Amino acid sequence: MIMSATIPADSPIRDLSVVHHEGSSLIVCADRWGGVWTWSPSSGEWSGRSLPYAHAGDPVVAQFPDAENAIDMVAALSVDGKLLLAAGGDEQEPALWDLGSGELLWRTPLNGEYLADVIALDGRFVTAQQYSEKVRLWSPDGTDSLLDEVGQVFCLGTARAGGRRLILAGGSGAHAWDAANLTELGSFYPDEGRVWAVTACALAERTAIVAVTEKGELYAWALGAEPDELLYGPVSASEGALEAVAVMTVDGRPLVVTPASDSLRLWDAADGTEAGHVNAHGHDITTMESAIVDGRGVLVTSGGDGVLRIWDESDLA
Repeated sequence: MIMSATIPADSPIRDLSVVHHEGSSLIVCADRWGGVWTWSPSSGEWSGRSLPYAHAGDPVVAQFPDAENAIDMVAALSVDGKLLLAAGGDEQEPALWDLGSGELLWRTPLNGEYLADVIALDGRFVTAQQYSEKVRLWSPDGTDSLLDEVGQVFCLGTARAGGRRLILAGGSGAHAWDAANLTELGSFYPDEGRVWAVTACALAERTAIVAVTEKGELYAWALGAEPDELLYGPVSASEGALEAVAVMTVDGRPLVVTPASDSLRLWDAADGTEAGHVNAHGHDITTMESAIVDGRGVLVTSGGDGVLRIWDESDLA
């Protein structure tokens, strides 16, 4: 395992995004205070990123000259040699900055449609905004298009499975689209509770849509099946709400990973049986991402202790 030092803000890490930029991997993080940091796994160095307030020129906030960004969610992208960051939060609409220069490139209106989640996807960004019920695709130049309206959305995800890239959203249910042609592939609904994190993985002859809920339950559906047809579950994966889920391949087998109070719990992605756990005592994991870091498939986690951890296959075996 590779571990960072504690984030210099001495704060929990609220969100993270892994990006490959200028030949190496960086992990972009949001701290508790709305600040943005990057950490380099190769050098071990943290760097604070000073970003101008997205709405500084808006007349509505003129009476608040000391207003600052309230960033909770981040998605990073490397485009034409520039490191770009799309971000916002529970009390801030999405905007885009150049992390290298610190320049604000564009922002969405100050209209109360705060960010619910944001992800990077093949040179673009995907956002879900609170109260709007809309999932949107954004180009780096600020042009956008509506992907779909699916009701209230709490989370977004992306995964490559079955030979295609998927866009995923979670709220009252789990929704999937083909990223190549933006067609809707299916919607799936838990027995009760809202979906708070969603991902997908390839199984032997099908693709599984995997979701966790505010009830602490794990669900998986076969893409292309009827909306109420489960692959398995629901599986009781936590005594409390689950807000993070990922898939890692370990010894050739895809495993679903969910956080627990002092461990990472592992589940067989094919049938939902528990496949083990690894110690994570004191980590307080609240965010995780399966990613490629410096050429290796890994799981990146963080949370309350303000430390980034990079787990490879051997750490989870």
